[in-house]
Amino acid sequence: MSKVFDLFIIGGGINGAGIARDAAGRGLPVCLADKGEIGGATSSWSTKLIQVVFVI
Repeated sequence: MSKVFDLFIIGGGINGAGIARDAAGRGLPVCLADKGEIGGATSSWSTKLIQVVFVI
């Protein structure tokens, strides 16, 4: 059985996951692929959209 997607996203960081969610909410069939855990890698390092601060 083959699947047809309107959008294929490589990378499940905050940007990829956000785009996938928005597109799916608009009714597009979406495939999101990531080599690791979704939302668990480098989005914050590459675009500085998310900053985590630890106060000790």
